[in-house]
Amino acid sequence: MILELLLGPGDPLRALGVAVRWLALVGALGACGTALFLVFLSEHLTTDEARAARRWLILFWLLAVLASAALWPFRAIELSGIRDGAARWPLYGEMLRSAFGDAALIKAAGLVLLLFSRVRTTWGAGIATAGVALVVLALALSGHAPALRQRQEAVALMAVHLAAVAFWFGCLFPLRNIALRRDPRSAAETLLVWSRQAMIFAVLALATGVWAAFAMAGPPLRLHQSGYGVVVIAKSALVAVMLLGAFACRFRHVRLMQRGDVLAGDAFRRSCGRQILLALLVLYLSAELGAADLTARN
Repeated sequence: MILELLLGPGDPLRALGVAVRWLALVGALGACGTALFLVFLSEHLTTDEARAARRWLILFWLLAVLASAALWPFRAIELSGIRDGAARWPLYGEMLRSAFGDAALIKAAGLVLLLFSRVRTTWGAGIATAGVALVVLALALSGHAPALRQRQEAVALMAVHLAAVAFWFGCLFPLRNIALRRDPRSAAETLLVWSRQAMIFAVLALATGVWAAFAMAGPPLRLHQSGYGVVVIAKSALVAVMLLGAFACRFRHVRLMQRGDVLAGDAFRRSCGRQILLALLVLYLSAELGAADLTARN
C-alpha cells in the first residue's frame, strides 16, 4: 500500500493499485452524491447551478468508469501473484464469474442508471436513485463487509453508510456554485433546504461508520495496537474536523447570508473547498483500509 511504501519497503505496484482504488471510490461516490443532489434539490436550483451540477456528475461518472476498468489488471496481478498476471486473459473470465465480477457488474449497471439524474423528471429521479443503490451495494460487496461473520448485516449497513457519505461528498462540489448567487438570502434558503437533508445523512453516516470501525478494527481501546486501527483513528479525526467545518458553515456563514452579507458566500465556498480536501484524504484512507488484510489487522 502507499502508506507501507512511504514508511519503508513496499510494493510500488500494490501502491499504484491503492491509488487506482482511491480514484474509483472518489468517482463512484462523487457521481452518486451529485446524482442525489440533483434528485433532491433540482427544483431549488437555477439553470446555471443545475447545469454545473450535471457537469460534475459527468466528470465523476467518467472517473468512476475509467478507474473501475483500471482495477481489473491489478486484481489479476493480485490473484496470479506475478506482475505478468495482468496479461493472462483467461484469468479475466474467471474474475468475471467471481465475487469481484459480481460487484463490478452491479456497479456498472448502477453507473448507467445514474445518468438519468440529468433528466429533470420524477421518473428520471427514481431511476437515478435506483442507480445510487446499486453502486453503493457494489462498493459494499467489494470491501471487507462480506468477510465478516454477520456479512448480511455488514453489507446492508455499509451500503447505507456509503450512500450517506456519497451524499455529503458529492454535494460539496455543486454547493459551491449556489454560494455564487448575487442574492445571498436566496442562496441561504437553498442551503438551508440542503442542510435539513444533510443532517439525516450525517446521522446515518456516523452511526454506521462507528459500527463498521468497531466491527473491522476491533474494540476502541485496542485500535492503537494495529496499523489498521491507527488508520481508522486518523480517518475519524479527519471526519471530526469536517463536521466542525460543516457546523461553522451552517451556523455562521449561512446565517450571515440570511442577513444579506455578500462576503459570507465567499467564506462558504472556501469552507467547502477545505472540506473537499479533507474528504479526499478520508476516501484515500478508506482505499488503504479496503486494500488491507483484515485478518492481519491485529
